[in-house]
Amino acid sequence: MLPYFPFGQQFNDKMGTLSLSENEPLVELDEHYITETTLKKQLLAVLPAYYYQSLPGFELAQWEVLEAILTNLSQSDPSRFSLRKEGSRWHWANNRLHEQTSFTFGDAGSLAMEPLNWMGRQVQEDLLLLAGPEASLVAGQLCFGNGWCLDEKIGLPFWQIHAPITPIVEPMIRAAQKLMERLPAGRPVWRLNWSVKVTDQLDMTSRHTPALEKLLTELAPGLTRDTIGENLYVRIERQTLTRLPRSGAILFGIHTYQNRLSDEISERPDAAERLANVFKTTPQAMLDYKGLTPFMPALLTYLARYKS
Repeated sequence: MLPYFPFGQQFNDKMGTLSLSENEPLVELDEHYITETTLKKQLLAVLPAYYYQSLPGFELAQWEVLEAILTNLSQSDPSRFSLRKEGSRWHWANNRLHEQTSFTFGDAGSLAMEPLNWMGRQVQEDLLLLAGPEASLVAGQLCFGNGWCLDEKIGLPFWQIHAPITPIVEPMIRAAQKLMERLPAGRPVWRLNWSVKVTDQLDMTSRHTPALEKLLTELAPGLTRDTIGENLYVRIERQTLTRLPRSGAILFGIHTYQNRLSDEISERPDAAERLANVFKTTPQAMLDYKGLTPFMPALLTYLARYKS
């Protein structure tokens, strides 16, 4: 069952941000930790310049990301993660991956790669850095992106990252822009984003878009109320925004969760009703934007079978 289920009585076009308390983890680990960190490393080995990119001049922000996440992990799960500091010499132990790393904080030569690139291999989240007055994308490790990639977006301000902006999403993008402008250090926030896919492939970055569109075109006509539950996947992103105290940059973390639709419905008693409520009230333009239109009639018919 998904740890988050952002479906209620109707479609919600608000950002839905919540404050992240001191007791809540900045990054989350689950039963897929080994599988997903291994997949990340495989992708980065094959196409390192596609899945990780950075612009010069933001080295401090990268070290701040490393500091924030290592501190959070070691405090929230000390049996599996350990961070020991001897002045600027830091010692990290990841018992989940059976890895130990020692480095000098702030010294680029003491790590085998840039801090953000190294840090991304320790967690399931995609990690992105936004900086400057327009929250431009200045660095990122993006392995599980949903329909975009760093090649297309690196260096762009937040507003242009989402271009072309359709009228249906413009209010949310404007709200997100204002949120990042006002986000204070020490007050991280989080929100959820949802989609429904015809595959559980984690890496949906742009290089896979043609194949994924072809798959949808091929599968959609055959999706009926009897087959659709086994062939669709609910995909949830837990997104966090953290203002880094010294550089002023923003860490944008994305943890992707997914579950087969039929499994989610069997595991969550009210899932079908909540999903139907949202899908029925989602504007057509948003259904088109999220790529749900080709299978929505069959999906609603399927969900109706399970409503109480």
